[in-house]
Amino acid sequence: MKLQPFNLNDIIHEPSDEQLDDLMEAVVREARKHAQTAREQLMVRLRAEIMAINSPLRPHA
Repeated sequence: MKLQPFNLNDIIHEPSDEQLDDLMEAVVREARKHAQTAREQLMVRLRAEIMAINSPLRPHA
């Protein structure tokens, strides 16, 4: 069942508990997506930094 949209700024008509639950779940999903993207970007930068540090230490063949 799809709940009706609501306006958090409307102080006369409060959202239902179900609408607030849906909103919180949507916020959690977005936060997890952003966190995953940030972790992936951090790992790419970390690997690049490690490679840059280790490159001069490797013997040339």
